[in-house]
Amino acid sequence: MHSSVIPSIDENNPLYCPAVPAALYLKSLRCRSRQLAKSHHDLDLFQSYARVLEQQSSHSNSEGSSGEEGDIGSDWILGNYVTAGRGRLSGRPRQRDTLPPYYSHSWASNCLALGQGDVENMEATQPYNPSRKRKFSLSDLGAPPKYARSQPSIHDSSFDIEVRREKLNYLDAPSSPSYLKKNSSNPVPGVLSIGVLVDRLVSLLPSIRLQERLVELTVITADSIMKYLADNGHVHQRVLQCFQESDIKEISFASFASDENGLNLCARELYTVFSFPNSFLFLSELSFSGIRVHDFDLLHIQHLSRLAILLLNETGIGNEAVFLLVSLKRTLVRLSLAANPHVDDDAIPAIVLLSKLSFLSILDTGIEMGGLRRLASIIVAENRFIDIEIPFSCEAYIDGIHSKYLYHPLPPLITNHRGCPQLSEAALKRNLEAHAACNPSIVTSGTRPEMISRLSEILKTRKLDIIVKDMLDGNESDCQNFGSL
Repeated sequence: MHSSVIPSIDENNPLYCPAVPAALYLKSLRCRSRQLAKSHHDLDLFQSYARVLEQQSSHSNSEGSSGEEGDIGSDWILGNYVTAGRGRLSGRPRQRDTLPPYYSHSWASNCLALGQGDVENMEATQPYNPSRKRKFSLSDLGAPPKYARSQPSIHDSSFDIEVRREKLNYLDAPSSPSYLKKNSSNPVPGVLSIGVLVDRLVSLLPSIRLQERLVELTVITADSIMKYLADNGHVHQRVLQCFQESDIKEISFASFASDENGLNLCARELYTVFSFPNSFLFLSELSFSGIRVHDFDLLHIQHLSRLAILLLNETGIGNEAVFLLVSLKRTLVRLSLAANPHVDDDAIPAIVLLSKLSFLSILDTGIEMGGLRRLASIIVAENRFIDIEIPFSCEAYIDGIHSKYLYHPLPPLITNHRGCPQLSEAALKRNLEAHAACNPSIVTSGTRPEMISRLSEILKTRKLDIIVKDMLDGNESDCQNFGSL
């Protein structure tokens, strides 16, 4: 044997070696070991290893090349020398394998056609042959012998995957009780049903006998249930969570939500319920009137996609809270900021951005005539019409506007402040004296630049005040014509 042949490769069975018989491959290894031992006479390990292979060569040839690699306790390369305990490389005898033997495809197919009893009779009639151990796999999945070529397994079909796509519906629930079916309105698809809502509330508030109370209602809706709970002081964070998936349209918090006298300590956490995604999708009106609200609490309501009415009367908010409402500019049409003295003229830029407002209440706020004039001028310039409730101080100013300057100047007096620089000193003084007749605090003398500046300021204020007055009176046609004043 001059050289060994590289065995072919089976990807499914790395031990497969059909091109070189086992005896021929062993002989090649022995020859290579003998040659290696001659070049290393100092090493007893190579000499002993070559001697062991030489002794085993005659033993392997006597057994023949019938394809049986050895008995139960023999080794594939070193033979019985190792398993018998002789020499330096001796080891412990192997234990008998208890796994079932390998069966061919034809034999497995016959077993499927036979019954269980027939299969047992076939196994009982076959004598046990220890030398047959190496022919069979140690797997019950129909694997090939250890050194044989692998074949497709008959069990491959068990690993086929069938993909089925099913739509999950988290709103499935048992049908509503009969008394709910009688009084409740028609359910909206994709919305939490009234029956499920009532069941959740009953499990959460078992002591109020909610089912008996609902029978007295004419129509049972999410809004009517919320109104009853709010009027009786049963609304808290967990109750509001039950309404997140419902079609509730209006929520009005009563005084129970405040932390007065140490009660309802979790009132601040109550507002966090609105910040959950995809919750309160139908909510269009929200009232915090009379409840203490911090400015940044309004962060939780910024995502409400249908909120059109927001009442923040007497909540103690400031300018920062008004700026947080800008995210609602696409839906908000009615806003009340009444009785919040910390809201002043600095909040006007945020209010102006709420372009869809049709009603605004700034009653009893810190907004004065300067901020009101700025708001009115932008509204008129954009041809918007809005119903505004103004503070009492601004209302008193508008009512006494005839005492501030000449409200209706007649020619040759001017009404446009842009014409002041073209007037002579006599004309400037004549106009100032006409306004001073209504307001004695107006100074009529001075240098020409001083009189130009003083008359221009009076005419600008008059123009903006008339815009505010006509906007409050609802005189839309006059508001649109003030650009020529």
